[in-house]
Amino acid sequence: MNRRSENFAFSGDAGIPGDRLPGKSTEAATVHGSIALPGCLVHSGLSVSALEWICQVLRCEESALGPARGAFEGFHATLRVQTFDDIDICVKIAATALTISPIAVVGLRELVVNAVEHGNLEISFDEKTELLASGEWQAEIERRLGTVEMRDRFATVELRLDDDSYTIGIIDQGKGFNSGVFLDPETAPAALLHGRGMALAMEAGFSSVEYRGAGNEVAIHGICDPDAQA
Repeated sequence: MNRRSENFAFSGDAGIPGDRLPGKSTEAATVHGSIALPGCLVHSGLSVSALEWICQVLRCEESALGPARGAFEGFHATLRVQTFDDIDICVKIAATALTISPIAVVGLRELVVNAVEHGNLEISFDEKTELLASGEWQAEIERRLGTVEMRDRFATVELRLDDDSYTIGIIDQGKGFNSGVFLDPETAPAALLHGRGMALAMEAGFSSVEYRGAGNEVAIHGICDPDAQA
């Protein structure tokens, strides 16, 4: 899906273009204070190399590898997600900044997809089953993203790195759901076109995954993978 949200920015934040970052050529320099970028609010001090890389990813520019592992020390940021392209950007930043294991990356993506698809766009389990069977799933996603009721909805994904562990908070603007139905082996979907995302996330190697409130908030805790590519 190539569509990106036209409003992929925090309201009222002008952002800082990558070509105007302070100290671009100084690897050890650190940018302090909150910095608003298109779709991403960086809350903590961050090395310039890490900030440059995040700007490249937000602009969908091709980049080889992320900066050195230590560049994200103390990382804390919140990303705004509306479309599936936004999800890919968010997960790429999370995987690199938090050094998440490959299986945990898959689990994280499933949870963010759920926040957009089932939360903000209110596509129920049964509706998705029918849309996938008829080949109309992508068209329906696009249609709902353009409706007055849903076009301004977004999910927030908060990323925080603390030494060798991380926390991730995902909040959508949907009505919530009964997460227990999809986590209980007796009632969880099986052998269908979809519906295993939550179970996959629970088995992705996170220390914990907790649904809160009405089910539209997820708190994730995990240990950084020392073998994950920075």
